[in-house]
Amino acid sequence: MQHSTLFKTGLKMSGRLSGISLLGWKLGNSLCLAAFFYMGFSHAAFPEKSIHIVVPFVPGGAADSAVRLMAPSLQKRLGQPVLIENKGGAGATIGTAYVASTPPDGYTLLMGSASNAIGNAIQNKVPYVFERDFTPVMLVADVPGVVVVPAKFPVKNMQELIAYAKAHEGQLNYGSPGYGTSVHLAGELFQSMTGTTMMHASYKGASPAITDLLGMRLQLMFPALAAVQPHIQAGTLRALAVTTRSRTALAPDLPTVSESGLPDFEVGGWIGIFAPKGLPPDVLQTLTRAIDETMKEEELRRSLSKIGIEAMPGSAQVLRERVESDSRRWERVIKNRKMQLQ
Repeated sequence: MQHSTLFKTGLKMSGRLSGISLLGWKLGNSLCLAAFFYMGFSHAAFPEKSIHIVVPFVPGGAADSAVRLMAPSLQKRLGQPVLIENKGGAGATIGTAYVASTPPDGYTLLMGSASNAIGNAIQNKVPYVFERDFTPVMLVADVPGVVVVPAKFPVKNMQELIAYAKAHEGQLNYGSPGYGTSVHLAGELFQSMTGTTMMHASYKGASPAITDLLGMRLQLMFPALAAVQPHIQAGTLRALAVTTRSRTALAPDLPTVSESGLPDFEVGGWIGIFAPKGLPPDVLQTLTRAIDETMKEEELRRSLSKIGIEAMPGSAQVLRERVESDSRRWERVIKNRKMQLQ
């Protein structure tokens, strides 16, 4: 009797344990399946909503023009709306700081330029370190710079400009889309190499500066070719030289500044797409593929060429190297010119 009771009790306990084991097996498998589906599909749906690309300048500049031409194709390839938002001011740092503060999920991106490689060297209280806090996604294009003057200004080439600047010490006004931008520092480099002094006027973007250049309130600018190409073609602005190391196919008849009297003068422009640091690798891959396919479209390349932008897609590593190279070079110019931090 005692053995029988013990036997029955053992059977009951065994059944309970088997039930617990079965429950544990089911629960364990459910968790494994959930983990599998999460790992396999947590980012597979990217993008699930619209993507915002922030341009840290007011409308009308090279970066703004390029990304607006790219947007329709990117939208088609990503399957979601691509919205462009301009947040200009403070030498591109306002819009850049905004993007740095957003989650690194691929839904807020920055259309960056060479000016972003300068911000930390010239701005005193920038709430980010560009090389540390941003993930390069892809280089988009090269943007040749150009030296331009109003059509009525009495100089026809770089030699005449240098002579005029020396004869009118401190009287020339040149503009830029912000203190510390590459356009501003091109003017600083020009003064350093010619031994001249000019007055710098800072604007919130290229467009208002160009308006004052057309009105002859400014006498000189070093903007992206893309920003002034229509005015050059219309004859209201005169291009004297390109600021790149070699001549550009976009304006083959224009000499370089270097071959026009200032050897080794070089200000190369570029634009590229960045994300906040921490972008998941699979999201980066999706964005890179969409951008690369977009930049290979012949119609887009022709459209960019017409406004002075040369499609030059490059990997995230190529873009990172551009940032690093420009940062070190402009840090030296800022130090040599003893420029004041803003």
